[in-house]
Amino acid sequence: MSETLTALPEELAHWRAQFPILADSTYLVSHSMGAAPLGARAALETYWNEWAAQGPEAWECWLPRIAEIADGVGAIIGAPAGTCFLGPNVSVLQAAVATCLDFRGERNEVVYEALQFPSLTYVWREWERYGAVSRVVESSDGRTIPTERIAGAITKKTAIAVLSHAYYVSGAIADVRAIQRHCRDVGALLCVDAYQTTGVYPYDVTNWDLDLVTGGSHKWLCGGAGCGWIYLRPSLLERFRPAVTGWMAHARPFAFEAAPIVHAPSMYRFGHGTPTIPGYMVAQPGHAIVATIGVARIRERNVALTQRIAAMARERGLRVNSPLEPQRRTGWIGIDFDGSEQACRRLIERRVFVDHRPGCGIRVGPHFYTTDGEIDEFFRVLDTVR
Repeated sequence: MSETLTALPEELAHWRAQFPILADSTYLVSHSMGAAPLGARAALETYWNEWAAQGPEAWECWLPRIAEIADGVGAIIGAPAGTCFLGPNVSVLQAAVATCLDFRGERNEVVYEALQFPSLTYVWREWERYGAVSRVVESSDGRTIPTERIAGAITKKTAIAVLSHAYYVSGAIADVRAIQRHCRDVGALLCVDAYQTTGVYPYDVTNWDLDLVTGGSHKWLCGGAGCGWIYLRPSLLERFRPAVTGWMAHARPFAFEAAPIVHAPSMYRFGHGTPTIPGYMVAQPGHAIVATIGVARIRERNVALTQRIAAMARERGLRVNSPLEPQRRTGWIGIDFDGSEQACRRLIERRVFVDHRPGCGIRVGPHFYTTDGEIDEFFRVLDTVR
């Protein structure tokens, strides 16, 4: 292990000890599930200790912690304090966004790409029951969509466009800033799904003047499942009154007032029923590590490693289904060949953690804790199983 670590910059090698799975595996799947930091276990123990010691009075520390954790995400993406909130996942949060819109008028279209993550297409297609008209922007190659094609689909009839910052089938980056400017020109809202980029690809919601951004914690943020998040441009807050709601979205939740709800004046209005406090708390240590290292530094390291992965794949004659130019992709490389799905299973059996997606192949995602030697090990094992 010490020989392998010499290829990892000293300031990053320091963090490896915080991720136990790295000691006995080759972990190249952070694009799907980031490695679990030791701090996550401590957070779960803190939750249990607070629950065990304080019973229902633990809510006094848990509820303010939601905003604290949300602001921690905000610090990573350039969001001012109080403009982010948490939810169990992005599907629920985007469904809540949908309830804030009125599809009964002429501006009733929802635009999203054919390469959008399927869960979100399920959410938005269901709003056709309530008057929404879906406009799906097709891809010619199954991996990318031209910016002009997306912009051309967003018109004065568009209520909201839902855009992936990076496509889960290729890692290709969409030109979010150009689409946001176009949306502003035609009066449409833009909701960006940044699950594939947050923590590995720098962006700033304030500098980019974004309307809405959603994401989660279990990929590059190393936060585990159960902690989705949403950012809302401050000037839009009063306009958004989610109907996916519950007592925790009330301005006075412990007053237990009967309906109709009085929405909280803050981002707490995106709450609903009793929140999943353990999922939120377990995510915070991963967020903190990413914030401490800095996404710019993580990106620098990731680009070096993904360039190496792409080059070594092409040396073997394998198809690379991610853009070769670093500025056009997020933090992983898709490698495909005949039998890639079976090879992926064999790699995992040997504790070389990657994943496979139809139309993409094996997705290989190094993070700040990945060594050069682990890239070599991936290809050494791949050569024996394909």
